[in-house]
Amino acid sequence: MIGLSRLVGASVLAVVLLGARAEAQDSSLMDMNMDMGCMLMAGMHELRVAAYSYSSDSREDVCADIPAPGPVSITLNAISKELRDMAIEVRVVRNAEADVAPGDNLDSVTLAHLPPKTYPTGVVTFPVTFDKPGKYAVLVTVRGDKDMVMSGLYVMTVEQGARQWIFVLIFAIAAVGAAVGFYVWDEHRKKLKLSVKSS
Repeated sequence: MIGLSRLVGASVLAVVLLGARAEAQDSSLMDMNMDMGCMLMAGMHELRVAAYSYSSDSREDVCADIPAPGPVSITLNAISKELRDMAIEVRVVRNAEADVAPGDNLDSVTLAHLPPKTYPTGVVTFPVTFDKPGKYAVLVTVRGDKDMVMSGLYVMTVEQGARQWIFVLIFAIAAVGAAVGFYVWDEHRKKLKLSVKSS
């Protein structure tokens, strides 16, 4: 019995430590993104990306990790002042894992589209509704003088973190089940040995 409790304890501890380590890595990456301001690069020009989820109780910028499907307000803030004189086109598309580029025909996967326009304040704000969990991309195309075109892509994830914890939970249940199964098998084996010795 002591062997089973040690095995189960070790399994649970391993799962907790792995989960804590993954969460620490996620939070450190998130802190890094927050320090960098969730930047999108269009050529050599920087835009800061902010996303505010209406479905979240928090009023904080959720940046690249949207907690749940639903309406979100996205703001692009032009850090490079040159962008204020250029036409900016913005498109939010589904399935960012596939190769998507601003020049492609993306109408079938587009959730929001802002045609090319100049933004003298350097701030672009628009609503978008993420209809299901997955990866999405904010595509920005900047058009300057002399037919100069620059583009950038910023990937957002909707409700993917919860899926990781489901896998951790499944692994923990499987580990505990294996430990219990091994214990039952070992006890049965010991009883068989004792019965063979006594006869």
